[in-house]
Amino acid sequence: MFGNILFKSKEERLCQKYSSLMNRAYQAALTNKDRSDELNARAKEVLEELRSLNYKGLDSCS
Repeated sequence: MFGNILFKSKEERLCQKYSSLMNRAYQAALTNKDRSDELNARAKEVLEELRSLNYKGLDSCS
């Protein structure tokens, strides 16, 4: 169960977190714009961290 998580790189975990935040922001936008904006801001921070790490798989994070 945890084996999948343990062997992912930091970049892969951040990419997964970014995708999750963007999906949650999209879902929240349907009912609560403020919550959606908060989630988008957190996703933007994760994206900036991925860019600072020069992650090559950035296009696949969407």
